[in-house]
Amino acid sequence: MNTKLAVLTTKPTLLDFSVVEKGIKARSSDEINRGPAFVQYVVETVFHIPPEDAALHIVDGGQDRGVDIVYIDHENQMINICSCKAVAHFKKSHRCFPGDEIDKIVSFVDDLLFRREELLESVNGALAAKVREIWEIFADDPYPIKVRLFSNQLPLADSERARLVSSLARHKIELLEHGLYELAHGAVRATRPKFRKRILPVKGDAFSVVEANRKGIVTRVALKELYDFVCDENGSFDERLIEQNVRYFLGHDNDVNREIRATLIGGNASDFWFLNNGLTIVCDQVIAVENGCHPLTLVNPQIVNGGQTAHVVHHVGAETLIALNEGSLPIKIIQTSDTDFIERVALASNTQSRIFGRDLRANDHIQTRLASSISDHGYFYRRKRGEKGPFGLKIIDALRAGQLILAFICAEPTKSKTNSNDIFGDLYSLAFDPNVITAELVITASKIHEEIQAIRQQALAWQSSISRNSFAETWIIEGHLHLLFVIGELMRRKAIPYGSVDEAINLIPDAIAVVAQYVADHPRVSAYRLFRLVSSKEELLEIIDGFGRPSPAQPHQLSLGL
Repeated sequence: MNTKLAVLTTKPTLLDFSVVEKGIKARSSDEINRGPAFVQYVVETVFHIPPEDAALHIVDGGQDRGVDIVYIDHENQMINICSCKAVAHFKKSHRCFPGDEIDKIVSFVDDLLFRREELLESVNGALAAKVREIWEIFADDPYPIKVRLFSNQLPLADSERARLVSSLARHKIELLEHGLYELAHGAVRATRPKFRKRILPVKGDAFSVVEANRKGIVTRVALKELYDFVCDENGSFDERLIEQNVRYFLGHDNDVNREIRATLIGGNASDFWFLNNGLTIVCDQVIAVENGCHPLTLVNPQIVNGGQTAHVVHHVGAETLIALNEGSLPIKIIQTSDTDFIERVALASNTQSRIFGRDLRANDHIQTRLASSISDHGYFYRRKRGEKGPFGLKIIDALRAGQLILAFICAEPTKSKTNSNDIFGDLYSLAFDPNVITAELVITASKIHEEIQAIRQQALAWQSSISRNSFAETWIIEGHLHLLFVIGELMRRKAIPYGSVDEAINLIPDAIAVVAQYVADHPRVSAYRLFRLVSSKEELLEIIDGFGRPSPAQPHQLSLGL
């Protein structure tokens, strides 16, 4: 593993500090001080976790071994182990990330990967639960691990970084640092390799721009030409091209990539130019031949925007029978060796708000009608991320509403839990069927879930207070949507109208008993995996029907006062 790591050490500015400080203060309160608020800020803004679910990934507190966040990304099969430090004053932001945290992190990683059982005795309950979850993942299909350091100051000093990188290299773990500049702007610069690539524009579709002593070219490139451009000498994707495109959420299997791939393999490649934003490439030099149609030679090119497009075009060209003989896409090429300007280009290209499926559906007629109807009941229905409701009104988030309806009404708890990214995609017609969904149903599901959420918060607090706990003791943290499903099923069988909120809440103890038996029947399976099993719904139905065998061991669920 290469132990050299180039890290952005841009001098902190008061503007950058104030951007991050605003996020910290928005999450601070009399009960939450700066440290936990900064951790919450990181979970929400870097990993795009909804505020109500942030606690599921936070392990900060006593006996945290220097680890504040463990985010296990099942979609991209990645384990993120994070340490967070926030200074209180701008003048302290010029200091480096504290080096004394390194030994804690190295010690924790060693104990984790060598599977030392005594690790569970030395950490808090939330971290112990994550450790067990990681060990279970490693038993089947190990995910790669990344260690991430977040702070509103400078990154590690060079000597400390070298020491940490060397220690992590033994386990083939990558280190990523996100200092003040990265958090304020949302991008990280990496080492730039030295190489040349050639690309041929479509004849007659290129023009150059010279402004402020900088040169740019806007052109159109055939998809087959782009495929050749992104291949290395062995036909694999040339990773050198995206060394500076390191946004966390860029993956190989998400909604955006599926749409790109569908366009290419669905016989619609000729539409690609109209549907795709194209690529932005920066390079040290553009070598062009005047007159005629000749390839452009790019010295040290970097795709700073459009990395997902480049990856999918390569995948389709290399892994399918599609020849990519049709279609093209726009490309902007910027010639500059000014590293600061390159950083500005990368940031300008990548720091626009990410477009989620829910954003594209926000003005759908179903969503607008739901918002209007729900407002008549004294609630604010948040269709768009970041929307602020009128002061004093309770907020029902559209994504959460879709999850609740899938579990409660549609009887699809596993899809509700594991396919939340598809609620505004493939599952939209099911979750928001206009012939089924009403404002009253959404409000009912929300009120019932509020009661479940209160119990869930008790479980989270209890889990964090101890270091040893079994899978059964805090199953509600992962199984809250399955609990809602059971309540809905009991209501259907008892012919209780969905609008009967009080009667539904009274069914919570019975529903807890059902789900607790399901957990007890699988004593060696962790809750995170148990409630992702496709068979979970059918097993719960069997228990409700009375076909489930009585559990030989009484399930141990924390006292809920029910």
